[in-house]
Amino acid sequence: MSSLLDRFTARDQGKVRVIELNSIDNVRDFGGMPVEGNRIIPYGLFYRGSALHGLTGDDIRTLFDINGIACTIDLRCGWECEAKPSFRRRDVDYFHIPFYDKDKVGIDYRESAEGTEIVGKDIACDPDHFYRSLSNPLTVAQIRECIRRIFACATSGKPVYCHCSGGKDRTGIIAMLVQTILGASEDDIMADYLFTNVARDKTIDEVYARFLRLANGDAEKAQELTDSHRARPENLIAFWESVCELYGSREEFFVNQLGIDENHRARLCSLCTEASAEAV
Repeated sequence: MSSLLDRFTARDQGKVRVIELNSIDNVRDFGGMPVEGNRIIPYGLFYRGSALHGLTGDDIRTLFDINGIACTIDLRCGWECEAKPSFRRRDVDYFHIPFYDKDKVGIDYRESAEGTEIVGKDIACDPDHFYRSLSNPLTVAQIRECIRRIFACATSGKPVYCHCSGGKDRTGIIAMLVQTILGASEDDIMADYLFTNVARDKTIDEVYARFLRLANGDAEKAQELTDSHRARPENLIAFWESVCELYGSREEFFVNQLGIDENHRARLCSLCTEASAEAV
């Protein structure tokens, strides 16, 4: 993980992918990621991270004034938004596009991992089942809307920040899809996804305590859940396997479900990437 940390915090002409904040963690810029055609994703256009709740004044200035984020996309369920309202201000567009929400989407996620119970609305899911479940048609419709909004902002020159609660699972899928559309390699996409563990492991004791509560005090089960809920390659693999089972192939998924064919993708790549320094 140290090599990933070095890679993601290395400065590129004074710019850095990881955005250090006081109130929230796991915030980073897609900038500098290489894509096809000897190009890169530019800095300051696409951001991913955790929920914008309880931001300090300094963090507000960092995100919205210094980094210029002009659009936020909230993937959380309605009850998550009510429990921890996202920071809002008039000059920043806000879109609530939940993956699961009975009222807004027509589907909730209520499948708790074996040996756990649901406490209020808090669930310890089975990661393999959860990532596979994201390919269901109702959630895919939300994913399609999210991708559309992200690129509508980006192609208009508006820096966009996409988040869920911790910025790992739902945000991880959206980041992977955006990066794939723009032509990033699978290795770089996976490295970006796995980097979430750097932030997650800083609060490992809180994660364990949560799962201990959901596992009814079973320490062994809580540790198993803590380990399985890290960002893992198996998670993205499970999502793609389910997508291919339901929709035929990755390419058919992009074209028929997300509405992004080869011509559309080429246009997005031309507008949302730039020549790398080596190519200039």
